[in-house]
Amino acid sequence: MALFYEKIIETSIALLILILVRQILLKQIIKRFLMAKFSLPRKQLVMKILNFLFFNALAIVLAGVWGLKGAQILAYVASTLTILGVAFFAQWSLLSNITSGLILFFYHPLRFGDVLFIYDKDFPLEGTVEDITFFFLHIRDKDGKVFTIPNSIVLQKTLRILESHEQEIKESIHEENKTNTDNAEEIPQSHETSSK
Repeated sequence: MALFYEKIIETSIALLILILVRQILLKQIIKRFLMAKFSLPRKQLVMKILNFLFFNALAIVLAGVWGLKGAQILAYVASTLTILGVAFFAQWSLLSNITSGLILFFYHPLRFGDVLFIYDKDFPLEGTVEDITFFFLHIRDKDGKVFTIPNSIVLQKTLRILESHEQEIKESIHEENKTNTDNAEEIPQSHETSSK
């Protein structure tokens, strides 16, 4: 019976640590969402990926806590990765575009509404960034035509951001936070006034 309680405590600790890590990642992702003004489908897709990774990590940790041996867990992970590898090998360009989309999403200074110029000897392009999906970057040129460029190509090309709206986004977030803080301060004052 003591072994059972020990397993419950280990499970609780593992669950607490994984939830804490997930919450930290979630805060960073939400901060990135606010800065970049990503579309709702993109936000939902990122959250699905985060939840998928979280539940897989949870399953592996719980399997270890409740008695599966390291070799059994490793066999599960290896077989899952093999299946994914075979599936993605047939569609390696899809995997490349998804990876490039994640890099653009988290690490590239490109934002929605930015005007950029793509240096390409065959097809130079200047336009406004409309959307960054997991597969394509959508750019609208001066004539109103929308071009979709695979994310893997975007990372291979030299880009120049002509107009960035990042400062405007930061200022609007700052104003929104200031307004929320002011509203939060007004509520207690109005309550005190009404109670007198």
